Amino acid sequence: MSDRVTLAALLADAQQEGDFAHCVVSTQQGLPVTSVGRRPELVDVVSALTALFDDVVTRAERDAGLSGIDEVTLRDGDRGRLVVRPLGELDGTRLFLVVDVPPDRTWRRVTNKLCRAIADTFVSRHSA
Repeated sequence: MSDRVTLAALLADAQQEGDFAHCVVSTQQGLPVTSVGRRPELVDVVSALTALFDDVVTRAERDAGLSGIDEVTLRDGDRGRLVVRPLGELDGTRLFLVVDVPPDRTWRRVTNKLCRAIADTFVSRHSA
C-alpha cells in the first residue's frame, strides 16, 4: 500500500469519525498532498491558505517565542471552523492538516488522534 493511500485512509477515518466536511494534508508551499471529504472544490483554496499559516507559525515561533504551536483556527459563526495543525516534516517539507469542522462539532480528540497517527507513520517531529 502506498503512503498516499495510507494517508488518505487515515484522513477518511478521521473525517467520518468527526463528521468533518473535509480533511486536507498540504505542504508549507500550499500544495495539496491528499484530501477526503464533501467539499473537493475547496481543496486548492484551503491548501493555498496553508502557506499563510506556515508563515504565521514560523513568525510566532521566531518572534513571539511560541514554540510548539499545535493549532490555528478560523471560526465563522454560520459555517463552522477551519482548523490548521502543523504535522512536522516529510523529506524536509513541513506538512499541515486542515480540517473543515461544521458548526457545533468538536474536533480536538479526533484531530489529536489523527495528528499522532500521521506523525507516527509519515513525519518526523522537529523542535523549534
